Amino acid sequence: MGVIKNFSLVVVNLIADLWFGIVRKPEFYDNHTVTRTKRGYVLFVTLAGIIAVGTAIWLCSRIY
Repeated sequence: MGVIKNFSLVVVNLIADLWFGIVRKPEFYDNHTVTRTKRGYVLFVTLAGIIAVGTAIWLCSRIY
């Protein structure tokens, strides 16, 4: 449950960074992307990035 909560929190904050320009300190992301393996970390960050960028592109396409 903690991984899902952290994943959701990271995705929402990445979307806010991309959409509104609200910049969080890197320490925020470092504290919320902790996983047990390097493969898990890469998967976590990759999926969060893809979802955040996809959502920002989707929002742009809906507005313009």
